[in-house]
Amino acid sequence: MLNLGCGGRYHPAWTNVDYTKTGPEVIIHDLMRPLEFSDNTFDVVYHSHVLEHMPKRYAPGFLRECLRVLRSGGILRVVVPDLEFAAREYLQQLQKAKSGEREEIDKLEYLTINLLDQMTRHQSGGEMLNYWKQNPMPNEDFAVQTHGIEVVRSLAVLRDPSIPEDCRIMKKDYNLESDYLSADQIGRFRGSGEPHLWMYDSVSLTQLLLSAGFQTVNSCRANESSIPDFNSFKLDLLNDGSVAKPDSIFLEAIK
Repeated sequence: MLNLGCGGRYHPAWTNVDYTKTGPEVIIHDLMRPLEFSDNTFDVVYHSHVLEHMPKRYAPGFLRECLRVLRSGGILRVVVPDLEFAAREYLQQLQKAKSGEREEIDKLEYLTINLLDQMTRHQSGGEMLNYWKQNPMPNEDFAVQTHGIEVVRSLAVLRDPSIPEDCRIMKKDYNLESDYLSADQIGRFRGSGEPHLWMYDSVSLTQLLLSAGFQTVNSCRANESSIPDFNSFKLDLLNDGSVAKPDSIFLEAIK
Protein backbone atom coordinates (compact mmCIF):
# COMPACT_ATOMS: atom_id res chain seq x y z
CA MET A 1 0.00 0.00 0.00
CA LEU A 2 1.38 3.37 -1.07
CA ASN A 3 0.58 6.73 0.58
CA LEU A 4 1.69 9.66 -1.60
CA GLY A 5 2.12 13.16 -0.17
CA CYS A 6 1.52 11.71 3.27
CA GLY A 7 2.55 14.75 5.33
CA GLY A 8 2.07 13.91 9.00
CA ARG A 9 -0.71 11.37 8.36
CA TYR A 10 0.99 8.05 7.66
CA HIS A 11 1.00 4.49 8.98
CA PRO A 12 3.97 2.07 9.23
CA ALA A 13 2.02 -0.61 7.33
CA TRP A 14 2.18 1.63 4.25
CA THR A 15 4.99 2.84 2.00
CA ASN A 16 4.91 6.58 2.73
CA VAL A 17 6.23 9.22 0.31
CA ASP A 18 6.36 13.01 0.47
CA TYR A 19 8.32 15.97 -0.89
CA THR A 20 10.06 16.39 2.48
CA LYS A 21 10.99 14.12 5.38
CA THR A 22 7.90 14.34 7.58
CA GLY A 23 8.80 11.24 9.61
CA PRO A 24 11.46 8.53 9.93
CA GLU A 25 9.55 6.14 7.66
CA VAL A 26 8.83 8.70 4.93
CA ILE A 27 10.61 8.47 1.55
CA ILE A 28 11.49 11.82 -0.06
CA HIS A 29 10.37 12.22 -3.67
CA ASP A 30 9.12 14.98 -6.00
CA LEU A 31 5.62 13.76 -6.86
CA MET A 32 5.59 15.68 -10.12
CA ARG A 33 8.31 13.33 -11.37
CA PRO A 34 7.82 9.62 -12.23
CA LEU A 35 7.44 7.40 -9.17
CA GLU A 36 10.47 5.26 -8.33
CA PHE A 37 8.52 2.02 -8.13
CA SER A 38 8.14 -0.80 -10.65
CA ASP A 39 4.96 -1.46 -12.59
CA ASN A 40 2.26 -3.47 -10.77
CA THR A 41 3.83 -3.07 -7.31
CA PHE A 42 0.92 -2.07 -5.05
CA ASP A 43 -2.64 -3.20 -4.36
CA VAL A 44 -3.56 0.24 -3.02
CA VAL A 45 -2.44 3.81 -3.72
CA TYR A 46 -3.76 6.69 -1.61
CA HIS A 47 -3.30 10.44 -1.67
CA SER A 48 -5.19 13.09 0.26
CA HIS A 49 -5.14 16.83 -0.47
CA VAL A 50 -2.21 16.44 -2.86
CA LEU A 51 -3.65 16.82 -6.36
CA GLU A 52 -4.91 20.39 -5.84
CA HIS A 53 -1.35 21.54 -5.04
CA MET A 54 -0.10 20.49 -8.49
CA PRO A 55 -0.43 22.60 -11.64
CA LYS A 56 -3.40 21.24 -13.58
CA ARG A 57 -1.18 20.10 -16.44
CA TYR A 58 0.71 17.72 -14.11
CA ALA A 59 -2.40 15.96 -12.77
CA PRO A 60 -2.97 13.53 -15.69
CA GLY A 61 0.63 12.31 -15.62
CA PHE A 62 0.59 11.91 -11.84
CA LEU A 63 -2.59 9.82 -11.99
CA ARG A 64 -1.13 7.69 -14.80
CA GLU A 65 1.85 7.00 -12.53
CA CYS A 66 -0.57 5.91 -9.80
CA LEU A 67 -2.19 3.59 -12.34
CA ARG A 68 1.17 2.21 -13.47
CA VAL A 69 2.34 1.14 -10.00
CA LEU A 70 -1.03 -0.47 -9.16
CA ARG A 71 -1.63 -4.14 -9.78
CA SER A 72 -4.62 -5.17 -11.89
CA GLY A 73 -7.76 -4.68 -9.81
CA GLY A 74 -5.90 -2.34 -7.46
CA ILE A 75 -7.54 0.68 -5.86
CA LEU A 76 -6.55 4.34 -5.99
CA ARG A 77 -8.24 6.37 -3.23
CA VAL A 78 -8.15 10.11 -3.95
CA VAL A 79 -9.19 12.82 -1.49
CA VAL A 80 -9.29 16.49 -2.52
CA PRO A 81 -11.06 19.64 -1.32
CA ASP A 82 -14.59 19.68 -2.74
CA LEU A 83 -15.10 22.69 -5.00
CA GLU A 84 -18.84 22.02 -5.25
CA PHE A 85 -19.19 21.92 -1.46
CA ALA A 86 -17.24 25.17 -1.02
CA ALA A 87 -19.25 26.93 -3.73
CA ARG A 88 -22.62 25.72 -2.43
CA GLU A 89 -21.76 26.67 1.15
CA TYR A 90 -20.74 30.14 -0.01
CA LEU A 91 -23.90 30.69 -2.07
CA GLN A 92 -26.20 29.46 0.69
CA GLN A 93 -24.47 31.64 3.27
CA LEU A 94 -24.59 34.65 0.94
CA GLN A 95 -28.38 34.51 1.02
CA LYS A 96 -28.41 34.27 4.82
CA ALA A 97 -25.98 37.19 5.15
CA LYS A 98 -28.34 39.45 3.21
CA SER A 99 -30.41 39.56 6.42
CA GLY A 100 -27.73 41.87 7.82
CA GLU A 101 -27.23 39.74 10.94
CA ARG A 102 -23.67 39.97 12.22
CA GLU A 103 -23.25 36.24 12.80
CA GLU A 104 -24.34 35.42 9.25
CA ILE A 105 -22.01 38.07 7.80
CA ASP A 106 -19.08 36.66 9.80
CA LYS A 107 -19.82 33.18 8.47
CA LEU A 108 -19.92 34.55 4.92
CA GLU A 109 -16.52 36.17 5.40
CA TYR A 110 -15.06 32.85 6.53
CA LEU A 111 -16.56 30.93 3.62
CA THR A 112 -15.32 33.54 1.14
CA ILE A 113 -11.80 33.12 2.51
CA ASN A 114 -12.23 29.36 2.39
CA LEU A 115 -13.27 29.48 -1.27
CA LEU A 116 -10.59 31.86 -2.55
CA ASP A 117 -7.63 32.29 -0.22
CA GLN A 118 -5.52 29.20 -0.78
CA MET A 119 -5.73 29.66 -4.55
CA THR A 120 -4.77 33.34 -4.46
CA ARG A 121 -2.45 33.89 -1.48
CA HIS A 122 1.06 35.24 -1.99
CA GLN A 123 2.46 34.47 1.46
CA SER A 124 2.24 31.54 3.85
CA GLY A 125 -1.03 31.24 5.71
CA GLY A 126 -2.72 33.99 3.72
CA GLU A 127 -6.01 35.53 4.77
CA MET A 128 -7.10 32.30 6.47
CA LEU A 129 -4.26 32.54 8.97
CA ASN A 130 -5.07 36.19 9.63
CA TYR A 131 -8.67 35.14 10.36
CA TRP A 132 -7.56 32.38 12.73
CA LYS A 133 -5.36 34.84 14.63
CA GLN A 134 -8.41 36.67 15.94
CA ASN A 135 -8.96 35.89 19.60
CA PRO A 136 -11.81 35.51 20.16
CA MET A 137 -12.39 34.33 16.61
CA PRO A 138 -15.88 34.96 15.22
CA ASN A 139 -17.91 31.74 14.92
CA GLU A 140 -15.04 29.52 16.00
CA ASP A 141 -17.28 26.44 16.15
CA PHE A 142 -18.34 27.11 12.55
CA ALA A 143 -14.69 27.22 11.43
CA VAL A 144 -13.95 23.92 13.19
CA GLN A 145 -17.03 22.36 11.62
CA THR A 146 -15.81 23.47 8.17
CA HIS A 147 -12.11 22.58 8.44
CA GLY A 148 -11.94 20.05 11.26
CA ILE A 149 -8.70 19.21 13.04
CA GLU A 150 -6.67 21.68 10.93
CA VAL A 151 -8.34 24.61 12.70
CA VAL A 152 -8.07 23.01 16.14
CA ARG A 153 -4.32 22.41 15.78
CA SER A 154 -3.63 25.84 14.31
CA LEU A 155 -5.49 27.62 17.11
CA ALA A 156 -3.62 25.56 19.69
CA VAL A 157 -0.29 26.81 18.29
CA LEU A 158 -1.46 30.40 17.90
CA ARG A 159 -2.71 30.56 21.47
CA ASP A 160 0.05 28.61 23.20
CA PRO A 161 1.87 31.11 25.47
CA SER A 162 4.75 28.69 26.01
CA ILE A 163 5.95 29.13 22.41
CA PRO A 164 8.15 32.26 22.09
CA GLU A 165 6.81 34.85 19.65
CA ASP A 166 9.98 34.84 17.55
CA CYS A 167 9.74 31.05 17.15
CA ARG A 168 6.10 31.10 16.15
CA ILE A 169 6.07 31.76 12.42
CA MET A 170 2.28 31.52 12.39
CA LYS A 171 2.06 34.55 14.67
CA LYS A 172 3.92 36.91 12.35
CA ASP A 173 1.66 39.68 11.11
CA TYR A 174 1.69 40.42 7.40
CA ASN A 175 1.82 44.09 6.47
CA LEU A 176 1.92 45.13 2.83
CA GLU A 177 4.00 48.26 3.45
CA SER A 178 6.67 46.80 5.73
CA ASP A 179 6.75 43.30 4.19
CA TYR A 180 6.64 44.15 0.49
CA LEU A 181 6.86 41.00 -1.59
CA SER A 182 8.84 41.08 -4.82
CA ALA A 183 7.73 39.21 -7.93
CA ASP A 184 10.54 36.74 -7.28
CA GLN A 185 9.34 36.08 -3.72
CA ILE A 186 5.76 35.63 -4.89
CA GLY A 187 6.89 33.28 -7.66
CA ARG A 188 8.90 31.14 -5.25
CA PHE A 189 5.97 30.95 -2.86
CA ARG A 190 3.50 30.04 -5.60
CA GLY A 191 5.77 27.11 -6.46
CA SER A 192 6.37 26.10 -2.85
CA GLY A 193 3.56 23.54 -2.70
CA GLU A 194 1.39 25.44 -0.22
CA PRO A 195 -1.10 27.18 -2.54
CA HIS A 196 -3.91 25.38 -4.29
CA LEU A 197 -3.20 25.53 -8.02
CA TRP A 198 -6.47 23.92 -9.13
CA MET A 199 -9.76 22.73 -7.64
CA TYR A 200 -11.94 19.72 -8.42
CA ASP A 201 -15.54 18.62 -8.10
CA SER A 202 -16.78 15.02 -8.30
CA VAL A 203 -17.50 15.27 -12.04
CA SER A 204 -14.17 16.76 -13.13
CA LEU A 205 -12.16 14.43 -10.88
CA THR A 206 -14.04 11.36 -12.08
CA GLN A 207 -13.41 12.31 -15.71
CA LEU A 208 -9.74 12.90 -14.97
CA LEU A 209 -9.40 9.44 -13.42
CA LEU A 210 -11.19 7.75 -16.31
CA SER A 211 -9.01 9.63 -18.80
CA ALA A 212 -5.92 8.38 -16.94
CA GLY A 213 -7.02 4.81 -17.66
CA PHE A 214 -8.92 3.68 -14.57
CA GLN A 215 -11.82 1.32 -15.32
CA THR A 216 -14.37 2.49 -12.77
CA VAL A 217 -14.63 5.37 -10.28
CA ASN A 218 -16.85 5.27 -7.20
CA SER A 219 -17.75 8.01 -4.74
CA CYS A 220 -17.71 7.17 -1.04
CA ARG A 221 -17.77 8.78 2.38
CA ALA A 222 -14.75 9.33 4.58
CA ASN A 223 -15.59 6.23 6.63
CA GLU A 224 -16.33 4.04 3.60
CA SER A 225 -13.79 2.18 1.46
CA SER A 226 -13.26 -0.92 -0.64
CA ILE A 227 -9.74 -1.08 0.81
CA PRO A 228 -9.66 -3.82 3.49
CA ASP A 229 -9.52 -2.40 7.04
CA PHE A 230 -8.88 1.09 5.67
CA ASN A 231 -10.41 2.88 8.66
CA SER A 232 -7.98 1.15 11.02
CA PHE A 233 -5.11 3.18 9.53
CA LYS A 234 -6.73 6.49 10.61
CA LEU A 235 -5.79 8.33 7.42
CA ASP A 236 -9.16 9.98 6.72
CA LEU A 237 -10.56 9.58 10.24
CA LEU A 238 -9.32 10.75 13.63
CA ASN A 239 -9.07 8.51 16.68
CA ASP A 240 -12.54 9.61 17.82
CA GLY A 241 -14.04 8.60 14.46
CA SER A 242 -14.55 12.16 13.20
CA VAL A 243 -13.44 13.13 9.69
CA ALA A 244 -9.98 14.68 9.44
CA LYS A 245 -10.83 16.84 6.41
CA PRO A 246 -14.63 17.19 6.25
CA ASP A 247 -14.65 19.57 3.25
CA SER A 248 -13.47 16.83 0.87
CA ILE A 249 -14.43 14.56 -2.02
CA PHE A 250 -13.57 10.87 -1.52
CA LEU A 251 -13.26 8.79 -4.70
CA GLU A 252 -11.92 5.29 -5.32
CA ALA A 253 -10.78 4.27 -8.79
CA ILE A 254 -10.16 0.68 -9.91
CA LYS A 255 -7.40 -0.39 -12.30
